[in-house]
This record gives sequence, C-alpha cells and structure tokens, in this order.
Amino acid sequence: MKLKEFELWAFKQELAECRKFTLFSRSVYAHYERYFCQIETNGIYRVIIKLSESDKRDGTTELSSSVLKFYQPFDFIAFNRLAENEKKLCLLDTLQQALVKLTVMYEWPIEPFNQAYAAVLRDSFVNHYTFRKKHNRNRKLIAELECHHESMSFDCFVKIKNKIGEVLFSKRLFSAEPDEFLFNGLLGGIRWIDNETLAVLNKDKSESERIRVPNIMS
Repeated sequence: MKLKEFELWAFKQELAECRKFTLFSRSVYAHYERYFCQIETNGIYRVIIKLSESDKRDGTTELSSSVLKFYQPFDFIAFNRLAENEKKLCLLDTLQQALVKLTVMYEWPIEPFNQAYAAVLRDSFVNHYTFRKKHNRNRKLIAELECHHESMSFDCFVKIKNKIGEVLFSKRLFSAEPDEFLFNGLLGGIRWIDNETLAVLNKDKSESERIRVPNIMS
C-alpha cells in the first residue's frame, strides 16, 4: 500500500472551529499531496496529524484501517493571530515536522517529504493546477479546466488557449467551499465536438454548456 494522503485535525476545538480550521488547512496539505511522490508503506495510505494545545498522547501514534494518527502539540492562540500566508507556513511546517518524525519511526525515505515541502514553498502557497486538458482535432487550440484551491474557496475555470498559450476565453464554472465532498461532485470534464465547439460536461457526462470559438474570436 502506498502513502498518498495527509490531514491536519484540530481535534479538541469546538466543532465550528474544527471545521473552519480544516477548510483553511486543506489548501495546504492538498498542495503538499500533489507534489508528494507516493511511497510504499506497511499498510498505511493516510497520515492524520492530530493537533491540540496539550494531550498526554503527544508524540505517539495510533493505526486503524490503514490510517496512521500522530499526536502533535499546537498553539492555536498564536496561530489565530497570524496573517493568511503566515498561517499557511505554520501549517506546512507543522505537517512537515510531524512527518519527519514519522520517517524516523517507520524508516520511510525522507526525500519525497522534503521535495513536496520545497515545492509548496516554491509555489508560494498558490495552489492552482490543471484538472483536465484537451486539444481540439487540428491541435490549434487547447481547452483546460483549471482549479484554484484557496484557503476560503475552491474555484474551477474553463479556459481556451491558442498554440502559444495565450488565453482566448476564460470563465469561472463554479465556486465552492474548499471541501472535497462539495467540489469533487462538481468537477466534470470537457470534450471538443469539432474544431470550433467545446462542450463543458457535468460529473455524469451530461453537457452543461457549449462554447463556440468563432464567437470568442469575433
């Protein structure tokens, strides 16, 4: 089994604060996951870092249903005083510090973790990526679904570009809370009907709209 997922939990906060923390932090560890080169483990596919001001289990682990939980102390008062990017750096450092400890405990290679950490820093926490990409039949145009996973929202755009990467058309398809249970159900696809017509698809492959390139160019 390969390790591929990570989470940060504020497990002793009030429910509303826990959800707020989870939605904010998800943009950081989802970004980390995109760059993480999955490693083989002995039955672990997800690591959850359980954060609290203080817990007698700090520094210990629990394993259940292929999910490894690690208890880590965290200063929520200091965290809440930080600016947005300072919060993201704090979360990334907290995640990385805990994972480095686990690499020692479980004899995992450290390089994939260091590479993911460095990549998120290199992006300056801008978690934008291409979800779908399709050339038209004569390969003169390319359509993309571009996702922006921010701390407060998840936005999906459809874009049409020419061969040199100039954006000819851009439209936001939807904006949702940065919660996979919400936005994963909204992410569909794209399909070129012909060289000049792009179909935007829903999750169930039905069409939500068509975009005509001549209309864009006029």
